[in-house]
Amino acid sequence: MKFTVKGLIALFVTSSALFLTPMRSDAQVNMKTLAEVAKSCHKDVPSKEYYQQMLLNFNSDLNECIRSRYHYSLILDEFPELASTGEILPGYPGSVAVGQIASIFHSDGRWHLLDCIIANDTSSDACWQSKKKISEGGEYRYHFRANTNRISYYLPYICPSCVVAHDEVSGSGEVILKAFMEWFMKLDKSQRREVISLLGDDDKARQLRELINDESEAAVKEYREARARVQQQEQERRRRELLGN
Repeated sequence: MKFTVKGLIALFVTSSALFLTPMRSDAQVNMKTLAEVAKSCHKDVPSKEYYQQMLLNFNSDLNECIRSRYHYSLILDEFPELASTGEILPGYPGSVAVGQIASIFHSDGRWHLLDCIIANDTSSDACWQSKKKISEGGEYRYHFRANTNRISYYLPYICPSCVVAHDEVSGSGEVILKAFMEWFMKLDKSQRREVISLLGDDDKARQLRELINDESEAAVKEYREARARVQQQEQERRRRELLGN
């Protein structure tokens, strides 16, 4: 997405208008959260400095930023204690790892994360899926430089320091998975149950991931519709100014 000065003005106008424009939301989107997310994305998405801290040459995507940040806000709303559970790697909070895994594991299927943690062996068959997903298949810098479109936007839009931490051990999904498992084992039992209630293979966990993903998708749709309404209103205002009626 390319941003001109005119386009940026429209984006910030839209962000402010989200607080003021009446919304209909069949998916129960939290409009205050969406407005806050949109405002932060408007600030960061066109910023070269934002991506430079990750050493990324990034193809900006406002919708992906909104989807990812709204998704993570739902994770913290559902499990607020996660925010204070420490890091899996320096600069990589465990809460972000949980959100990133949930965003990837949202579809049906068995991912065997709990089986992997129980096995306590990152090279085991039980860990194959989790290891593959948690490492994002290589360096972010490589994927975005090569424009492979085979990597998620989640970490770059949620946690720049996580991208740096990820790429420092890239090529070794075992390192990241092992760090996640060690972080998990340091949680108290109630916190472990909370994490597995989201990242487990049972029906309730899958349904919760789907609900969070669906609401995040709905938030992007609401944003697009709000932006279109604001831009239409602005066009009508300019037409009236021009024609005097």
